Amino acid sequence: MAKFTIPQSATGLREVPESRLDLRPEEEIIQELRSFRPVTSEKNVWCFWDKGLDRMYPSYRCTVINWVRKLGSPWTVRIVDLVDDSPNNVYKYVSPDWFPDCFVSRTMDGNSAAQHAADLVRLPLLYEHGGTWMDVGNMLHTHLDPLFWNALSAPDSPYEMAVWIITGQIRRAWGSFGNYMLAARKGCVFIRNWHNSYKELWRGRTNATGFHKLPLVQDIGIAEGILDWGFTDKVFEMSDYVAQMLLGDRTKNLLDVSTGWNGREFWENKVFMVEGIRNGFLGAILTDFDGYRQAELFTTPLDEPDERKRQAAEAFVVEVLEKSHIYKIYHSAVGGLPVLGDVIKKDGFKDADHRPGTFGELYRYATVHWEPTREVERLIPQSTGEELIRATPTTPSTRQVRED
Repeated sequence: MAKFTIPQSATGLREVPESRLDLRPEEEIIQELRSFRPVTSEKNVWCFWDKGLDRMYPSYRCTVINWVRKLGSPWTVRIVDLVDDSPNNVYKYVSPDWFPDCFVSRTMDGNSAAQHAADLVRLPLLYEHGGTWMDVGNMLHTHLDPLFWNALSAPDSPYEMAVWIITGQIRRAWGSFGNYMLAARKGCVFIRNWHNSYKELWRGRTNATGFHKLPLVQDIGIAEGILDWGFTDKVFEMSDYVAQMLLGDRTKNLLDVSTGWNGREFWENKVFMVEGIRNGFLGAILTDFDGYRQAELFTTPLDEPDERKRQAAEAFVVEVLEKSHIYKIYHSAVGGLPVLGDVIKKDGFKDADHRPGTFGELYRYATVHWEPTREVERLIPQSTGEELIRATPTTPSTRQVRED
């Protein structure tokens, strides 16, 4: 593996001591990822690829391996799957009782069945075992301990859950949060209530089409933030796609009339919040969400003779490393320019973010060996003025539902 020094242009990066890293050969790490390891602590990273590690795109596989290297021995990274007889089949960790019939019978369909399977998997794993959920596209810059786990696990900590705030990306009300990066202590009630509401959407269904019409979703409303992206014709389709995140917002506004559990009080007092747009999507923002431009920067040779191109690639890599906690690779579900998650699935680009001899290789080295010097900033919850939803996790409120 090539070694790099921090560029002189970087003022907000520092070396990570090798004693904190897992620098075993890649094949040894892969063999460990293929194996079953009993859960012995809450320091778990959970992720999902329905067909298993060996069928992952190269970019995502590289990302998971680098998590192992970055986090070191205190953390256990697991790729959960749906492969029969796999050591990491989801049922090795949670009971089928957590899932709707279509998941258990393998009859889920629709264009995003794999993504929705991941939605159904992530919350039971966190509730049963604790830890962090990360989508396999999350290229990690900041170690999970200072990012939020130290805050969750400190003696007398009030926090039971950590989220990434992406206000405006799903709903316009402050506090919408992503499901691609979550942490929770074992047995977190918010996580259980949230999952049970999402599982209820799947009752008697095999796909997500029409979720936005169901009363549980109408309790909180559609993903009106999509309208601000200019995709007005996609708002209902996208609301179906992100229904789990909509129900996350419903859960934080829920007063459970069956138990008295108050989601608003939990949200304001027991959730550690991190800004998630610039801290997760800075690379996309810097390139006007053009995935091919990001690929071009990553694949710029380290010895590129055009100084202007070389400086642009270095500046891009340094800025995302210094000013964001992760680099989220995602795919476009609404159209528009291909984003990086679309590009890395195409022939000729599958190694675009880690090609040897390029700034992508330098970047991947940096995600393991360097870290940003800036402190993690905890966001203070803001009032939205929304009324509490008086209902239960699985039954809607009795107030009149919205029309679509």
